[in-house]
Amino acid sequence: DDDMVMATKQRICRRTIVDTKSVRRRKRCTWIRSSLSAKTDAPNAPFSRLAALLAPICWASGAPIARALLSTAQPLPSSALVASRFAVSALVLAPLLAVDMRKRTKGEEFATEGLFRAAAELAFYLFVGNALVTESLRACGAGHAEFVVNAAKAVAVPSLAYLVGIRVSKATWSGAAGVMAGLTLLTGAQGAGGATLADVGLLLAALCFSAHTQRMSVHAAKFDALPLTVTKLSMVAVMAVTASLARGDGSAISSAVASKEVLLLLFLSGAISVAGGMMFQATAQRNVGAAESQIIYATQPVWAALYAWAALGETMGGQEILGGAVILLSSALSSAWDAKDSEA
Repeated sequence: DDDMVMATKQRICRRTIVDTKSVRRRKRCTWIRSSLSAKTDAPNAPFSRLAALLAPICWASGAPIARALLSTAQPLPSSALVASRFAVSALVLAPLLAVDMRKRTKGEEFATEGLFRAAAELAFYLFVGNALVTESLRACGAGHAEFVVNAAKAVAVPSLAYLVGIRVSKATWSGAAGVMAGLTLLTGAQGAGGATLADVGLLLAALCFSAHTQRMSVHAAKFDALPLTVTKLSMVAVMAVTASLARGDGSAISSAVASKEVLLLLFLSGAISVAGGMMFQATAQRNVGAAESQIIYATQPVWAALYAWAALGETMGGQEILGGAVILLSSALSSAWDAKDSEA
């Protein structure tokens, strides 16, 4: 009798463990599904798609500004440049947040419960991603890095969604394929050389940026764009400034910011490239899912090339022009296809 009782208890215990694991597995799957699920049926989706397009246009302006900063008499170290851009972006948006808070009446306050935890998560992805890209650029060219990061981001989000059982539209898959082809053409003329270790760093950076895009779809639906963006950028700025000072960049920063030209360029980079781009992203992903958004964000290299041509006088060959056209066309057709399906 005692043996039967003991065997019964063991069976109950094993069944409880299996049930507990199943519940945890379902919770993880639910978390991933919620972070990747599209919201393209929302009424403000058309405006959100426009915001999604404006985000990479803002981000792309950072490349020519960074090149201008690095060509000054006292160029900033790469880590100090990243820290300065995020610090300026937080300072630019902070007064706007203060004004917005003052205008709100009682009962209209934005949600704050969980805001700092959400911002910290997003800030971590951004900080690690930017740090990996900065270090990888020491061993490979900028064109190669641009291709690896953007190509990986273009396929990472829809692939992850497919792997966890979320339906990914044909429009998104087609857009990802078109973006890959366009990126190959756009950056192929710059060569595909690069160290293997650098490629690993770039792929890890792309995963961080993809995670940021995925989780933004969840957090942007819960919090207003301005407080979420300001809190996130402030946290990235603290992380980046701390890392930069730890590397001994303090004297280089103080010497560089003494120049009015450097201060102006830092302001433009922080205000337009970082603050503007992040605000548009937070606004866009309140209604547009991560997978579709990423296809639109993949147009960033095209705008960067156009900025370099207009501001720095860099020339674009026929292959680069063709690659840019393929990216823009693929993104536009994919977005229009998704919009038509969501209205059906």
